[in-house]
Amino acid sequence: MYGPAIVVAGPGSGKTGVLVNRLQYLVSKAGIDPSSILTITFTRAAGIEMKTRAQALLGDAAASITFGTFHSIFFHILRHTYRFTSENIITADTQLSILGDILTGKGQVLPDFRRAAFTLLSEISRVKCGRSTDKAVSSVLPDDLFSEVCDLYRKRMNDLRLIDFDDMVLRVCTLFCERPEVLKKWQDRFRFILVDECQDMDPAQYEAVRMLAGESKNLFLVGDDDQSIYSFRGADPTIMQKFIEDSPHCRVIRLGTNYRSEPEIVGAASKVIAENENRIEKVILAHKEGSGDEKKRVDIREFHDREKEMEALRDALKELNGHYNDAAILLRTNTLASFVAEKLNLYAIPCRCREKLTDPYDHFIAQDIFAYLRLASGDRRRGVFYRVMNRPYRCISRDAVSGASIDFKEMRNYHKQDLKTFSEINRLERDLKIISGMKPYAAVHYILNGMGYLKYLKNYAVKKGVDFAELKGTAEDIKARAKQFRSFIAWEEAAEEYRISLNEMKQRATEPDTEEAVTIMTLHGAKGLEFKEVFLPDVNEGILPSDKAVMKSEIEEERRLFYVGMTRAEKYLHIWHICDDHGKKMTASRFLKPFESE
Repeated sequence: MYGPAIVVAGPGSGKTGVLVNRLQYLVSKAGIDPSSILTITFTRAAGIEMKTRAQALLGDAAASITFGTFHSIFFHILRHTYRFTSENIITADTQLSILGDILTGKGQVLPDFRRAAFTLLSEISRVKCGRSTDKAVSSVLPDDLFSEVCDLYRKRMNDLRLIDFDDMVLRVCTLFCERPEVLKKWQDRFRFILVDECQDMDPAQYEAVRMLAGESKNLFLVGDDDQSIYSFRGADPTIMQKFIEDSPHCRVIRLGTNYRSEPEIVGAASKVIAENENRIEKVILAHKEGSGDEKKRVDIREFHDREKEMEALRDALKELNGHYNDAAILLRTNTLASFVAEKLNLYAIPCRCREKLTDPYDHFIAQDIFAYLRLASGDRRRGVFYRVMNRPYRCISRDAVSGASIDFKEMRNYHKQDLKTFSEINRLERDLKIISGMKPYAAVHYILNGMGYLKYLKNYAVKKGVDFAELKGTAEDIKARAKQFRSFIAWEEAAEEYRISLNEMKQRATEPDTEEAVTIMTLHGAKGLEFKEVFLPDVNEGILPSDKAVMKSEIEEERRLFYVGMTRAEKYLHIWHICDDHGKKMTASRFLKPFESE
């Protein structure tokens, strides 16, 4: 009952039940004062679920147990010491405002500001918590400028006496180190500490919890290092091993029975994760005995391209006969999730998403391409023309347009003394006529390559210090979406319908699952969930693992992410990959090598 303990809980092994039963034992059997127990979860939803289950077992006594996330607990401590209120917690709008002011002061104007700003905020977070490399590196800004922006952002927050989630953890660690009397007060308050999903802790959270546990070391951790998939938030899968090393008398309890999945699925997932070297060794066995079902439990298939893959997905979902709640499609990125959601919308298959899907048509590249297509379709509004008249740069002056609509003759007359610009205007008019007779896919290809838009993106990437490959990937994704439409009008209408369907998906996500709909989400968002049938499309090199994963530790995290996706399946698991992505040769993920001989 006393001292440190860690429960290594495999997928579907009932870890929440372990925590709740631990609470019941402490209160009902050991007679521990429930007000001296602290239970930490990583999400508010998990805390509510645990508290509800504890109340079912303990009745009114559960009300005295403290349940909370790391951030809510740490903010509670800071509030008592520094008299912080909710007004001291920075809002997303304030973050964007501060960052926007700093970037404006540095002469930086970023297209698609919100998307770029949230990327910057994530990168700033890595620097603040010491999770970045030996220098401040950004995918949005040049390194030197990014380092300066980091310093200015932190100074502005301090001046305004604002804190974010990172600060809550960092300030508590500093507080405990500098003021031992405050630490002693909270150690006396919380004599028993339980932590759910401990594999998701970052080093600062781990140190804060260890300090809080004090000399009694009554720290009870539950987690699975094979499901540590949040390194971008600072999670460190080695923390579970470190806890065992830091606590010589630590009791290690292993939960090796999977009550969720069929034996074939458990076996396949175990083959995959066994390839990782930096992990706590464990054996996971299925509780289910399996059944004589003719349908294959683990379906690994190759398709020529994504279109064929999506057609197979459509057919497989139709076989559910309307029982769409049974199925989930798990993707590596939000972009892929958005692509699949758009496809299902065209197939008239209802879907829901429990996380925010990005609208690809909100990206500045998509808006530029649509502006070109509108101009080619006869739209002559000045605002539409202004958007792309110098993308790529043609030296066309805004003053060359005097009215609400553009006139090429007027523009030529304005620039008649400048032969280069005069020629560029002629070429632009000719190009618009050319793409006006093309289908959307061919038109987008011509805009990117024939009209020099990709060259514009390359110059933009150099100027702004961002990754050209990412911009090019976005452009190619927009081109891929165009392939299924015969006219720009049909594409534009489908894009608007997709925006409407995104709102419907958000609505479904907030309501009980009374309406049948397929769940679409990223692999990161799927952790902790389970579905009868799971689809994992695009299990290809460059996607899973991501082409950004280079270091061994990064590849192992990508493999853990794949493992999490596999172990969401109860009865059927579909693992698919493609050979061709619009002319780009694709290979199956290295994670599928354990199945090559089968």
